[in-house]
Amino acid sequence: MPISHKDLQRINRAVEYAEKNLGQMISVAAMARQVNMSEFHFHRTFKAVTNEPFNQFMQRKRLAQALFELRAPQQQSIQQIALNCGFSSQANFAKAFGKYFGFSASTYRKGDSNKKSKNGKLSSKIGKTLQPQNLYHGNLSSKDRELLKEQCKGIQIIELQTQHYCYVASTEGYHLSGIVQAWARLAELLASLEVPFQGDNRNVGFCQDNYFLTPFEQCRYEAGYQIDDPQALLDKNIALRTLHAGRYLSARFAGKISQLRHPFYLWLFSEYIPSKHILVAGKTVMERYISVDTERDQIELEILVKVH
Repeated sequence: MPISHKDLQRINRAVEYAEKNLGQMISVAAMARQVNMSEFHFHRTFKAVTNEPFNQFMQRKRLAQALFELRAPQQQSIQQIALNCGFSSQANFAKAFGKYFGFSASTYRKGDSNKKSKNGKLSSKIGKTLQPQNLYHGNLSSKDRELLKEQCKGIQIIELQTQHYCYVASTEGYHLSGIVQAWARLAELLASLEVPFQGDNRNVGFCQDNYFLTPFEQCRYEAGYQIDDPQALLDKNIALRTLHAGRYLSARFAGKISQLRHPFYLWLFSEYIPSKHILVAGKTVMERYISVDTERDQIELEILVKVH
């Protein structure tokens, strides 16, 4: 279904509100009222943008947040994590977690290498066996490792200041066609706001989901453009993403677009970050684009991940 810029902004605000309030019970009706839409129109539009109903989105996000908190340095109790993520009791959380991932929260926290599961709802969706000690799936061949030496142009920890971005989300998840469409719609939005669309490293992509754990079409990709005057857009009800000041892992990649997810992302998250004992502080990955040539399947970018 065709989706207007106005409705895209409303869904952006709904997603932002939901992400900030995972610990609260939010009905479809309440969320629709929050963004000034009828319940029927909100339900149809939200599913068209995210490729899943709102309640399913909330459950998936709550479980993903729980997964993140279970390995966080603070080591909160499983009961507290369950409550933080909007579950009414530890028992309800345990049932939902086990049904979705195929193993228990305590098994995941321990990183038990002897446990594998094909029984969870997620495993059947993505067609992969889940292992609690490593939720980034895939194997790196000797050819992949040689390729990585060419692709990786440097990794370091850097300090960044707060930055604000106007954005448009893909309606096809991480599929390239949806990403290309998101950039086209972002250009339209910026033109309507009379914001110059410049190519001075202001173009970024926000990758909100781990594609090893989320069906590709449900992964949320946002095409973003750095804004100098965020309040001017907020006054027009335009949703913004904020890159908060702090320490970030910066990894430079140059190579084929088709080889970015595998092998580069697989190596970065399954091997490099764990081997260096780097503690990731956020689930969002930001890609800052230096040059992109979709016709030649070539890209150069900087991957940024907030760390402790």
